[in-house]
Amino acid sequence: MNAGLTVACDAIWLQLQNYRVIPLNERLDGSELEQAIQRGTPARPDLRRNDFYDVELGGGRAYVHVHHDLQTVYLVAYLG
Repeated sequence: MNAGLTVACDAIWLQLQNYRVIPLNERLDGSELEQAIQRGTPARPDLRRNDFYDVELGGGRAYVHVHHDLQTVYLVAYLG
């Protein structure tokens, strides 16, 4: 979650209904992220990777990959 890899402008609105969240690390909990993306949350797109986002959550920041074909959001990293 390097700040240099995300867009320096305003965030987009990420709202994904019926998408499941899968943490790539079994020690991460994706429940807060899942709730946030269902109701809608600001996210900053990664300029170097398509469909990767930096998402601000109440307890920290999540770096995620959205796979639209599978209706899945992969929780890649969490900094809390």
